Amino acid sequence: MSRINGRDYIYLVWKCHSTRQRYIVGELSQNGKYEFKYRISDVNKAIQNGFEPLIAFPNINEVYESNDVFPAFSSRLPDKRRRDIREILAKYKLERYDTFELLKKSGGKLPTDSLEFIDPIFLDEANIVREFYIAGVKFHDYCNKKNKTINFELKINENLILEKDPSNEYDEYAIKVKNKENKVIGFIPIFFSKPIGKAIDSKRKITCVVIAKECSNTCAECIKVRLNIL
Repeated sequence: MSRINGRDYIYLVWKCHSTRQRYIVGELSQNGKYEFKYRISDVNKAIQNGFEPLIAFPNINEVYESNDVFPAFSSRLPDKRRRDIREILAKYKLERYDTFELLKKSGGKLPTDSLEFIDPIFLDEANIVREFYIAGVKFHDYCNKKNKTINFELKINENLILEKDPSNEYDEYAIKVKNKENKVIGFIPIFFSKPIGKAIDSKRKITCVVIAKECSNTCAECIKVRLNIL
């Protein structure tokens, strides 16, 4: 659970269409009431690359409050009246329909925009577990872009190695993901790289294992891992 001072948080991430760079543009939190606000430094960078403030939240300096999850976000989720809603909840390991938790688990992604919610990492948590796809797979050793095949096998439950990459031009906190043969598979997503880098520096025990793999046309969701920080 991503909680600070009694509030639960999820972050809103926007991906630039041209550069594929991701920005944490806002944060949605709840503790009785719901609150949404933009992360000013990040959203200003995103605006420079084409991001436009959401219609429901036009002022980037305002803190928006509501007694319920904002319709602009709840509308990104499947209707609770759907016949298959139990199957959907089971997929995300939810026992009941909880809008905030479903946004956190599913990401609330739509095919019509480049927004998604992520469950942030706060290092004051004692046992952190996150599941996500490795970023940038198609640009590194694992993927054979010419033949649209793979260059080497990865096994389910295989342990991967995390290595800081301070010279990276796209992310000052970048972390490479490698196999035991030192081949680069990709990178930790940019929205997780800073806290994971801090966890590496503080010598916390970190494991990163493969839990799913599949070749896709975009390589955006090829290698899924489970990260555990103790």
